Amino acid sequence: MEQLVYRAIAEKRRDRRYHVDIEGRLVGDDGITQTATVRNISIYGAMLAGLTPPPVGSRVILILPYLERDATLIWSQCDQCGLLFGSPVDPVAIVVNAGTSAESLAAIEQRIQ
Repeated sequence: MEQLVYRAIAEKRRDRRYHVDIEGRLVGDDGITQTATVRNISIYGAMLAGLTPPPVGSRVILILPYLERDATLIWSQCDQCGLLFGSPVDPVAIVVNAGTSAESLAAIEQRIQ
């Protein structure tokens, strides 16, 4: 019985990841802004690529079309990193909106200045 309970808890934490290719910005707690590409996203986090990640444990803001979310950097490796969002997101809405979004990186840049 204990094994079934543990298994259910473990599966509950493993939310579906949606593979995407969404450009956005990562703003570090030091104010440094970098262009990044979200490679996958779930309700509680995302994997980014194409940047120089801040140190693990850093508080950051991820800015995408239709999303601005506080997060904590929980791992990094070369030019990739993983974020844990401060509050849940709807990954399906993000994927749908990213595919039809007319908002460009220039518009995102204006929002963070």
